[in-house]
Amino acid sequence: MDDLTTISPEPLSFLVRMLIALGIGFLIGLEREFAKRVVDKEQQFAGVRTYTIIALFGLLSAFLAERHGEWVYIAALLGLMGLVIATYAFTAKAGSFGITTELVAILTFLLGGLVFEGFILLAVIVAVITTVLLSLKLPLHAFITTLTAQEIRAFIQFVIISALVLPFLPEENFGPGDVWNFREIWTMVILVTGISLAGYLLSKVLGAKKGTLLAGVVGGMVSSTAVTLSFSRRSKEQSGAAVLLVAVGIIAATATLYPRILLEVWVVNRSLFWQLLFPIIFITVVAFGMAFLVHRRSNHAVVEEVPLTNPLNFLVALQFGAIYMAVQWLVALASEHFDAQGIYAASLVFGATDMDAITLTIARKGLDPEGRQAMNAILLATLSNTVMKFIIVAIFGSRALLRPIAFGFGAIFLATVVAMLAFRFI
Repeated sequence: MDDLTTISPEPLSFLVRMLIALGIGFLIGLEREFAKRVVDKEQQFAGVRTYTIIALFGLLSAFLAERHGEWVYIAALLGLMGLVIATYAFTAKAGSFGITTELVAILTFLLGGLVFEGFILLAVIVAVITTVLLSLKLPLHAFITTLTAQEIRAFIQFVIISALVLPFLPEENFGPGDVWNFREIWTMVILVTGISLAGYLLSKVLGAKKGTLLAGVVGGMVSSTAVTLSFSRRSKEQSGAAVLLVAVGIIAATATLYPRILLEVWVVNRSLFWQLLFPIIFITVVAFGMAFLVHRRSNHAVVEEVPLTNPLNFLVALQFGAIYMAVQWLVALASEHFDAQGIYAASLVFGATDMDAITLTIARKGLDPEGRQAMNAILLATLSNTVMKFIIVAIFGSRALLRPIAFGFGAIFLATVVAMLAFRFI
């Protein structure tokens, strides 16, 4: 078969592109007709057949434009836009002011043109994203009603943090040993706050319907330490099987920490990611296994969900940036004067307080070419973090909570030690 990336299609290649364009139009049209006719009980601007034809129209317009000039495609697009505007004017008189369906029709036309030009993967991705967004109309509207003015301001702050601040930061290294780089530091701030934001948004979408196991998982995406502290305090208000359910949330939040670490490492150091992949998977399976075993003993008791604080805060972002800079400098200092032992000591110290900062620092630094020191350093940090969480439970939690937490954390601690010893030879 001919290469689909060529602009001048041979008959077979053109047939394949036409089928792809038809598939894109059919997919979007299927969603639109179902949403309008079945869900909203309204007359639709266009259904599955019309959207399929619009995608084919876009493909053929691009085909003719290649042979007769760009004016053909422009004229076809303007003609479709005129039809869309006329249709919208008619429906607006009837009291329907939504314009999503009409805009999607224009987008479908453009996707047909993209397919002809050879941007097939891009067209398919845009079509899938569009279909997903269209199908999430009701959940998105329900989610928006749960937001507060403070959370809206926090989202605006995140846009400022990620899109407006980063381009103006210098890339030059500076500081002791040139260990700091403002753009790299702020990129790590965006990464950490972005992961926490994803967990927070998921908690808002799920709402109070989620169980304690899922609440722990979602909370762990935001902050496993915060979940541990909140649930520990709440355990003093619980009794019997409800305390076991509190333990489930804490263990599940701790289990979520490991995939979060793996995601952060994947972003900044792919070589180290592969070194950590199997140890992290092993520890995660053991951790969730412990949460599941404790959950089975809880006899479906009920406990309130953990309240999560919105992670999008400009001051918190600055604080993490400062902590990350401090960890970078101290790890560089430790590795310079004490070699691997200094790195391991720093991991034990900072792992207890901020896993994100020490993980990203170790991943960025790279250490030995084979990644053994980096893998051991990050796993040592998780051991320290687990011990710190157990201390939090011991101080703030009820005495009844200590036993199931010791059972779960003990298994996680042992699995981490086994992973460090066993996977170092792989």
